[in-house]
Amino acid sequence: MSLNHSLKLEIPFQTAAQANIAKQVLLPDPILKPQDFQVDYTTTDNVLVVGFQSIDDRVLRVGVSSVIDSIKTIVETIDELGPETKELQSL
Repeated sequence: MSLNHSLKLEIPFQTAAQANIAKQVLLPDPILKPQDFQVDYTTTDNVLVVGFQSIDDRVLRVGVSSVIDSIKTIVETIDELGPETKELQSL
């Protein structure tokens, strides 16, 4: 089956370092059925760009929802850490 359903999300962060941290946190998450669903993470300046491809709209919706939940947790963690995350900007 071909992965003919796709979606691209662009999530802005306050800094490029935060966008890169989000990407690094998301990268290790394994895709259970890579033949049905694929995710690609990149950053451009302070924007996390997430590209999705799937075999159908249902698989796309479930996969996107899962990634958005993870991004929400990452953003909440960055907000909770507050000023400490500014030290990470030099990484």
